[in-house]
Amino acid sequence: MKMIKAIVRPEKAEDVLDALMAQGFAATTKMSVLGRGKQKGLKVGDTYYDEIPKEMLMIVIEDKEEDKVVRLIAGAAKTDKNGTYGDGKIFVSQVERAVTISSGEEGL
Repeated sequence: MKMIKAIVRPEKAEDVLDALMAQGFAATTKMSVLGRGKQKGLKVGDTYYDEIPKEMLMIVIEDKEEDKVVRLIAGAAKTDKNGTYGDGKIFVSQVERAVTISSGEEGL
């Protein structure tokens, strides 16, 4: 299993969730987060913002679905055809075990 964490612009989070849902990936977690990327924040006039609002989406999937889900997220999160700074980042990590609390059942 893989866990995919995607940090996206707040205005793109619903687009990503809709794209995932349309392809059968309904089980996701969404959190509001603050952070900065390589651009080290944002300067507007004399004001510097080093904590920029983003949304973090988390989804656990079967290994074979990794490339498909990464492509779906990246495609839905871009602000235009080529993407721009601040569109976000996708992280993929291995999940060793998943247990459903109510049933004790293992796996997805």
